[in-house]
Amino acid sequence: MLVLAAVLSAATHGPFTLRWLPAALVCWSFVIWQCNRRLHKNRQSVDGGLQPTLGVANLVTLMRGLLIAATAGFLFLSNKLPAWTLFIPAAFYTLAALGDLLDGYLARRRQQTTQLGSELDTALDALGLLIAPLVAVLHERLYASYLLVSVAYYLFQSGLYWRRRQGKPVYPLPPSTLRRQLAGFQMGLVAAALWPPLPGELTRPVGFLFMLPLLFGFWRDWLSVSGRLPATPEVVS
Repeated sequence: MLVLAAVLSAATHGPFTLRWLPAALVCWSFVIWQCNRRLHKNRQSVDGGLQPTLGVANLVTLMRGLLIAATAGFLFLSNKLPAWTLFIPAAFYTLAALGDLLDGYLARRRQQTTQLGSELDTALDALGLLIAPLVAVLHERLYASYLLVSVAYYLFQSGLYWRRRQGKPVYPLPPSTLRRQLAGFQMGLVAAALWPPLPGELTRPVGFLFMLPLLFGFWRDWLSVSGRLPATPEVVS
């Protein structure tokens, strides 16, 4: 992260790197925490032994986290900076979004799929869709209403936690390829919205339209896990 800060300082010839670094470090610390708290899940099955290393796929996922953290550094920079500086977080988040395709492919190809990798991948998808839209909104690339997408995952997880704390049943989500596709579409949209050549007059309304099916999907999933749609209950511990 310090090396990246030095490169940015040299590239921008300005002091704004001092404001970029704290937010980036906080976000990167969160990524490391998300990984460390799941290290006991670095196994291919519930009964399988722990893997001796994180594996290439999980390292790619962590690299995605580093790129998201680098994007987070732009949250506290003035939106009055030269327009070209927006190319930097756009490139960071675009690479992070593309990495989402690579880590899953590597895990399957190298037979290194683990619960750690699956959960960490989801956590970083959600983190990226929190950080990058905030940067886009600050630079008037997306409407503020798009931040509903940013908080949807965390509200959903909080709802699951609350139900379990209350002793209420939590039902498993039905299998859905659409769920993953919608998340991928959002990452692609946000990445595209950050690039300065695309006018905000285009990215803002398109972002609004894209967020609607994802929010509907979260609502439908909540109906499933809360038992309002037929499903099989999960054992509450």
